Amino acid sequence: MRAALVDVSRYQGMIDGSRIKAAGFCGIIARCTIGFAEDGTSVGKGLEFYRNSQKQARDNGLIFGAYHVLWPSNKAPIREADNFLGKCGDIDLAVLDVELLGGQSLSQVQGQSKAWLEHVFGIQGEKPWVYTASWFWTSPAGWENSYPLMEAEYILSAPRGGIDRTQQPEAPKPTSLAKGWSSWGMWQWTSGGKPLGASSESMDYDCVNGTEEQFRTFLGLQPSPPSLEERVGKLEVEARIRGWGV
Repeated sequence: MRAALVDVSRYQGMIDGSRIKAAGFCGIIARCTIGFAEDGTSVGKGLEFYRNSQKQARDNGLIFGAYHVLWPSNKAPIREADNFLGKCGDIDLAVLDVELLGGQSLSQVQGQSKAWLEHVFGIQGEKPWVYTASWFWTSPAGWENSYPLMEAEYILSAPRGGIDRTQQPEAPKPTSLAKGWSSWGMWQWTSGGKPLGASSESMDYDCVNGTEEQFRTFLGLQPSPPSLEERVGKLEVEARIRGWGV
């Protein structure tokens, strides 16, 4: 079975990682920054939703990724990258969301993307992922295939809030890819997932081109750690054993 993750932002509110894990998902990717703004800036919440998602992932032994939305009209990808790096905290993977032109040409946006990716890679030592789609990245830049692709190609979008983990596709690849990539690493296949542990109407679901073990190995992570609930349960068992004098 392919590994599965959810995407969240301020639109999902304060999420519950235990419910996400119980539904069979192995990770959370949360929006951290948008240009120079923070995920919750527009509603006066800054990074409150992001920090909660980060804590929920860590408390429940889930993989945690952070994504940044490139704002091409700023024409400042390095400053945007530094802003993201200064705020994302402890993450397992970084993702650059590229789906806006902001008055720029596609080639200019691709150039900004390259600058952002190279800067983050140079500091973190791990290649960031690129989130985009075939409808946006319509011509190759020539360098993109060296970065993992998170393809946005929705194949199930209705009813909103009615799609669950069991409907995840197991096809070898999405029907189409952003130009320049030969394969995909993750596939955001719906925006209509059931909002597990969230207050929103729906949630984005992602599948990985591999198992959770393979995904963790690719990210250089250890096997899935026990959740906070599992750790507490183990301590309670140990306490009972000690109390029995065994």
